[in-house]
Amino acid sequence: MHVVKRAGLESPEYAPLIRGAYAVTTAIILGLTFYLKTQIRTRNDTTALEYDDPTPGSQQGRIVTTVAKYDLAEIAKLQKSTLFTAAIVVFMHFKFGYIQPLILQSLLPLLNLYKNPLFQIHVLGKPATDSLKRPWVPENPFAALTGANSSSSDSSNAAAAGSPPSAAGSESASSDHEESRKAR
Repeated sequence: MHVVKRAGLESPEYAPLIRGAYAVTTAIILGLTFYLKTQIRTRNDTTALEYDDPTPGSQQGRIVTTVAKYDLAEIAKLQKSTLFTAAIVVFMHFKFGYIQPLILQSLLPLLNLYKNPLFQIHVLGKPATDSLKRPWVPENPFAALTGANSSSSDSSNAAAAGSPPSAAGSESASSDHEESRKAR
């Protein structure tokens, strides 16, 4: 955001231009989601899709649907997210006078839409294989902070060594404790 400050984009004379860019970007995103919705309805892929409910604490268990219904539900989520974000950004701008969220939200949603599996499949025509295979699991942005990926590799390394994960961890912890005690 240093670029915004250095370029002087926070001055009031640029506000109408930035508001217009944000409005155009939001209109493009919503227009593309409606286009995607019509593409999904036109194709009407009735291939059965069965998957476990990814929402934590859900009582549903296994979900059986079609590809078209799944895609339409994902589009609805994207549209709600876009409208909710727009409401927050507009509120922050008009209530507190923030310009930076308008600038960011004029650029980032287009990149996010381009990376969206629905856009990749229905607009760019990529096959629904590998990372585009349904159901799509949203990435956890906190996985690196919580060590979600490293804990599975630690347990697999311990299993490969022939000892349970807790034993491998306790041996290294006790040796670290002994070394620190000897250093005193």
